[in-house]
Amino acid sequence: MTVTLHPAARLDGMVAARRARAVFVPALAPFVPRLWPLVGLLPILDFNGALLAALAARRPFRAAPPVAAVFVCDPFLRVADLAAALKRAGIAAVVNHPSVQVFEGETAAALAAVGYRAEAEFRVLRQLAEAGLAPIAAAASRSAADAALALGLRRILLHPGLAASADPAGWWSALASHVAIEGGEALAWEDHSKPRRRMRL
Repeated sequence: MTVTLHPAARLDGMVAARRARAVFVPALAPFVPRLWPLVGLLPILDFNGALLAALAARRPFRAAPPVAAVFVCDPFLRVADLAAALKRAGIAAVVNHPSVQVFEGETAAALAAVGYRAEAEFRVLRQLAEAGLAPIAAAASRSAADAALALGLRRILLHPGLAASADPAGWWSALASHVAIEGGEALAWEDHSKPRRRMRL
């Protein structure tokens, strides 16, 4: 049975089974869900700071913790400190979300030129794994999935980004089959807030 993860800005009132499949992104709480994919593109939020503040304001999880959404391309990220704080909060798993993989064209090339690419995200996930957290690699393409697998990451969240696919189920199925053949586990992304139009930035 395929594991399906979903974004969540708040966890209050969420049943344990659904909370265990939530990707916790508290920085998005002020915005309506339909804006989440777009807001995630803008350099206006401190995703990691909001995550740590939200976790510090509540009791540590004793059961069914959510997956922590970490912006791993944050140039000020201190991996050891982040890992320690997440473990104190009872968090067991992390995923690279939001991801620079949503960008295309010249913007993607400019980010890659200064080191912000999928492979860099996956290397930080490896560091978090070495600190005792279970990594989930969000991948928006076959090349990204292959990069994650090459670094030893086995749980791959197939995230469509902002790309509009004529056959989203077919896209997922083909990529999930490839991940399975390569020895990984493909996870699905449930997000009904995704824009219908393709964005080129």
